[in-house]
Amino acid sequence: MSSPEPPPSPFPPKPPRKVPRRRSIIDPELLKDSVQNETWIERLRRQFFAGAFGFGVSLTVHAIVMIVLALIVIKIQTVKQDELVATWSNVIEKGTNHGRKFKAIDLPVGTPLDLGPAPKKGAVSKSTGEGTGATAPDGTGQGGVSPVDGSGLLGSRNPRMRGSNLDQLGGSNDTERAIKQGLMWLSRQQKSDGHWELHQGYPDHGFPWAKTDTGATALSLMAFLGQGNTHQNGEFAEVVKKGLTWLQAIQDPETGDFHDMRREEGREGAFYAHSMATIAICEALALTEDQQLKQSAEKAVKYLLYSQHPENGGWKFRPINKLMVGDLAVTGWALMALHTARMAGIDVPHEDFVRASAFLDSVKVRGMSRYKFEPISPDNQASAAMTAEAILCRQWFGWPKNLPEMVEGVRYITTDDLMPSWTEGKRNVFRWYYTSQVLHNIGGEDWKRWGIAVRNAIVKNQNISGSGKGAQDVRGSWNSTSPVGDPREFAEKGGRLYITALCILILETPYRHQAIYAADK
Repeated sequence: MSSPEPPPSPFPPKPPRKVPRRRSIIDPELLKDSVQNETWIERLRRQFFAGAFGFGVSLTVHAIVMIVLALIVIKIQTVKQDELVATWSNVIEKGTNHGRKFKAIDLPVGTPLDLGPAPKKGAVSKSTGEGTGATAPDGTGQGGVSPVDGSGLLGSRNPRMRGSNLDQLGGSNDTERAIKQGLMWLSRQQKSDGHWELHQGYPDHGFPWAKTDTGATALSLMAFLGQGNTHQNGEFAEVVKKGLTWLQAIQDPETGDFHDMRREEGREGAFYAHSMATIAICEALALTEDQQLKQSAEKAVKYLLYSQHPENGGWKFRPINKLMVGDLAVTGWALMALHTARMAGIDVPHEDFVRASAFLDSVKVRGMSRYKFEPISPDNQASAAMTAEAILCRQWFGWPKNLPEMVEGVRYITTDDLMPSWTEGKRNVFRWYYTSQVLHNIGGEDWKRWGIAVRNAIVKNQNISGSGKGAQDVRGSWNSTSPVGDPREFAEKGGRLYITALCILILETPYRHQAIYAADK
């Protein structure tokens, strides 16, 4: 049976819906008659205007996208500088420094650069240091600076003295074994011509862009020299000799510049490398009095003095002029190089130290108990690493041991959460390097507590097994990436050699320099 038909609808049927036809800006139907007779110019004009709207929308969208991408790139390129982080520059900016014109850095290697005599940076009152801007809480010294007497401060590296007084100095047989194994690893990494490398040759090497053979060589030499080895004496005398010979060979004979890649002098790490090389040469000179090293040391110091800010007293990654600004990380290494030069009998004008003290004033926070990276850095970016480095500089400038500002600064850098710990996110051998020296100079309970903690953290985490050959050689070194430390340690960038050399230098702290404040050890 068929289904019944539905009843008719009471509503009239709707008329069919007319959908309007979309038209372009200029409807071809409207132009049907004229198109056949238009010229090619008229046709081109018609086609252009027919697509003008779409073209305009596309252009606007693409412009917005490009602007957004540009802002992202700019933000990436202006990430906050922090301690060792720096920008890359291939050419020195034009300007003046101490009355002399900079010359472009992209000169052929060895091209003479006339620095003239060591600069005279203005008269400083011998009684008050007025006009320098440098201050000291106790008001002592010329311009607030009375550099300590460096003569004899390397005497504790003598193997006989070190062996008989190891416990008293804060060392142990465990640290000596770790130092020896670390130095053996470094000796195996030395290249046939005498240099070392950060960026290749062993597991967990540094980033290629962080390459500085001068820096790697200088750090390694500092580790050997720190134990008392020289090019004349010690178990590693031949290693030290080859390294010093390489440094002297790559030093610019005119400027004294130790940069091994002069076309890229402004690279991150470049000026650290020069200061470290100056320390190595001057330490070898001070330990042996070998006059064949003196001219090289004097030229290196001259280049440092040339490179200092002519007014504000800091250093950066290349010789700087009045329009530039120094940073504390580089300045600390430069000052230690100048103090080491004084240990070797090389004169450093007092006004250079006064000017550097003024720079330290420009990065102080909370009185003089905390310090930041640059004068332009926000105060909340003061850090324990920069504070330790600045306090060490102040100690060498003659700050009294019990000065309230130093006591407060030491309290800050030795808080429980900053004690040495070889754990992820906390290990920071860069900071430990400075803190160890500050506390060793002061002595007492702070040094004993810190010294034991840092010694245990480093000794227990040395690679005492594994391969000792070729590109897989790790035995006696320290791993830079396991665990990943504090980002400001820069271990991943510097790599295994960087971490190993710093660990050795920290373990050598008890005798590397005699304590500035001799009592209460």
